[in-house]
Amino acid sequence: MDRSFLGLRRLGYAAIFALGVASGGEVWPQEWARKMFDHFSHDFGVLVRGQKAEHSFPFRNLYVEDVEIESITSTCGCTIPEVTKRLLKTHETAEIIARANTVQFLGHKEATLRVRFSKPFPAEVQLHCYMYIRTDIVFEPGAINFGTVTAGKESQAVTITASHLTRGDWRILKVQAPEYMQVSLMELSRQPGRVSYQLQAKLLPTAPVGYIRDTILVVTNDVDSRLRNLYVQVEGVVAPPISVRPSPLMIGLVNPGQKILRKLVVQGQAPFRIVSVEVPSEAYKVQFAEESSQVQLIALEFTVPDQPGKIRDTIRVHTDLPSDGLVEVVVIGEILKPEKE
Repeated sequence: MDRSFLGLRRLGYAAIFALGVASGGEVWPQEWARKMFDHFSHDFGVLVRGQKAEHSFPFRNLYVEDVEIESITSTCGCTIPEVTKRLLKTHETAEIIARANTVQFLGHKEATLRVRFSKPFPAEVQLHCYMYIRTDIVFEPGAINFGTVTAGKESQAVTITASHLTRGDWRILKVQAPEYMQVSLMELSRQPGRVSYQLQAKLLPTAPVGYIRDTILVVTNDVDSRLRNLYVQVEGVVAPPISVRPSPLMIGLVNPGQKILRKLVVQGQAPFRIVSVEVPSEAYKVQFAEESSQVQLIALEFTVPDQPGKIRDTIRVHTDLPSDGLVEVVVIGEILKPEKE
C-alpha cells in the first residue's frame, strides 16, 4: 500500500469519499475496496467432469470503519461464489470462495464474480475465473477428503477412481503429491473404449496442523501437451491435541482505560485440566475452572493501557496433557490516541 493512501486512510473514509467527489471521479470509492484484495483472477486450468475444485480470494479490512458485503453474483453458473464472512471489523479477514461447477458445465468457461460492498460506501470488486472442463475423463468422487485427523498420526487411506471414457490406450504415467502425503496408483481395468485407475492417498504423521487444501498432480499420456496434467483436490483438517478459539483474538480499535471482556474456548482430543494461564502483563486477568473436561472456558478481562500503539500479545495456556499440553493465542488490536478536548 502506498504512503499517500495510508495518509488518506488516517483521515477516514469521509475524507477519501469527499476527495473523490471533489475531483469529479469515481476512482476512490472503488479503489478502497480493491485495496483489500491481493489478487483478482484465477485460472483453474484443465478440470475433468465431476472434479471438485475451488479457489480462495482472501481480503482484509484495512480500515477503521466496518466493511460489509451486500451481495456476490456470478456471470456464469460454472463458478459458484461464497463468502466466509460478510461483516468485517478493523483488521478482520475473510475469503471469497469460488467453486467450479464441473457437473453441469463442460468446455472452456469464464466467469466474473461481482462482489458488492454496502459499507462504509457502495463499491464493487470484480474477480475473474477461467477453466476448461474435459468431457472424456471422470473423477469419482470429485476430490479426496481426509476429514479430521489428529496431528502426528497417520490417516486412513482414501481412494478416488480416474476413468477415461473414450480411449483404450490412455495411461497415467505418474502421480506427484506433497511430501506429507503418501500416494499409490493401480490400474483397475482396460477396455477398447474405457480405462480406469485407482488412486489411493493417506496423510503421514508429518502433515501440518490446520486446514489442508492441496492438490495431487496426475501426469497422463495425452497427445495434447496442454491436457496432460490433471489435478486432484485434497482437503482435510489436521487437528492438534489441544486448540483454542478464537485464535488470534482480535479486539480491534480500543481506547485507553477501556475494559475488554472476552471468552476463550480451549478444546482437547481427550479430557484435560488447565494448570495455569500465562499472561503478558498485569493488564490481563483470567478465570477458569479447575475440573477436568474436554472443553474448557477461560474468562478474560483486559484493561487497555494508556500508551497508544499496536497490541500484539501472547497468552499461554498450560494443561496437564502428557505431550503438547501448551496452547497459545495471540491478542491483536490497536490503542487509539485520546481525543483532544
